[in-house]
Amino acid sequence: MIYLFTNTANQFVYLSLDEARQYYATPFTNYLVILTHEENSTTGNDLAQVANIVSESVRVTQLSLTTVGLTLAGRYRYEVYGQNSPSNTNPSNAAVVGLVERGYAVLKANTTWFDIPSDIIPNDIIYEP
Repeated sequence: MIYLFTNTANQFVYLSLDEARQYYATPFTNYLVILTHEENSTTGNDLAQVANIVSESVRVTQLSLTTVGLTLAGRYRYEVYGQNSPSNTNPSNAAVVGLVERGYAVLKANTTWFDIPSDIIPNDIIYEP
């Protein structure tokens, strides 16, 4: 599961996408990411984007995503497709090689996760006899 903020650009996710390359004969260079807010159904508010690949190795792929336009917090379904187009956002397009990963994401409104206390703790005083 991945966690993102709503309506925020340039967020990073870490996924294991490279391992799916072995299942496709056609190599691919880009990833199409679709986030869908299901709202108790299989259709709903969605956002399709070509993710920016920050780094990629055999074990982990770091992507930069945006959620600008998705203002509803909640659980989303994400699908990542391998493709050979830097601009295509349609999963039915011929540039798409195939589905690489599918899972769930949680989008939260900008939240302060914890407060830093402002308490001042005085130094210990040791009195010697």
